[in-house]
Amino acid sequence: MQSQKESTSHNLYNLYASLPNATQQEFLRELLQKQHQQIEDIAFHLACKQAKDENEFLSEAEVSSFIDSLSQ
Repeated sequence: MQSQKESTSHNLYNLYASLPNATQQEFLRELLQKQHQQIEDIAFHLACKQAKDENEFLSEAEVSSFIDSLSQ
């Protein structure tokens, strides 16, 4: 059984997916403008989780390159 939070998230995504492409693009643009840091934090968390799940870890050079890319 899905939790209410998961169900709500799924329903909101389905609503987004049902929008015309132009409306989706405008929504994403506004979301990125207003929630940029939160989106980056979530993307980072998901990338770390995936790397851990796949038992893939970055080399020191990859870590430095990744950290440098965050400031851009």
